[in-house]
Amino acid sequence: MKRYLIVLLSFFLVGCATYYNPVTEKEEYTIYSEEEEIELGVAIDNKLQKENKILETPAYIKIIADKVGKKSDRPNLNYTVKVIENEEINAFATPGGFIYLYTGLLDKIESNDEIANIIGHEMGHICARDGINQMQKSLLYSIPASIILQNRSAAIQKAVDTAFTLTMLKYSRDQELRADKLGVTYAYKANYNPEGMISFFKKLQDIEEKKSTPNITFLASHPDIANRIENVEKVIKNLK
Repeated sequence: MKRYLIVLLSFFLVGCATYYNPVTEKEEYTIYSEEEEIELGVAIDNKLQKENKILETPAYIKIIADKVGKKSDRPNLNYTVKVIENEEINAFATPGGFIYLYTGLLDKIESNDEIANIIGHEMGHICARDGINQMQKSLLYSIPASIILQNRSAAIQKAVDTAFTLTMLKYSRDQELRADKLGVTYAYKANYNPEGMISFFKKLQDIEEKKSTPNITFLASHPDIANRIENVEKVIKNLK
């Protein structure tokens, strides 16, 4: 099995483009161009709209996202923030610049600084291409590389079909810490207080300890909250 995956991976990489990702500081492979990544994001968004109640995004959130996005590592990407009516405390991002905030999360927000840092965190995942890289790995295991390379629409459709798995991805510890670092950095550069990330994390930590809210999906899919608070505190010291 291991040998099969190595052979398949070798074949897969032949048709991939390589690029330097300044966020991860690594040479990476991708089967999707930026145009295809955006196309994928739009397709996923269409599916999410059919399965969820999408509310009108408040103007202040759009303004915050625009400011933070311009300070991200992909300032030319057209970031789109949408609100999903759901009592869970959660947020996630999909390829192409799409960010989704649950009403359950927004109910806990007490400042623009907090929302700026949360949006910055999700932009961090987008800039690092964490989601798209997870999708590529999933495609490698689920369909033959020949189909991925020769039939672009099939590859995109397959990725869309796994969109709901993507929304609940559990990123690695390093990916989360990096997204936290990027989030507070973007927010800080956009003139928001990076302490907003810490206040939000501590709020969720307190809720979890009291178990006053049963649906804290943000913590379930974003583990090690205490460690992350410590990490963000170190990042903030270096920013100031």
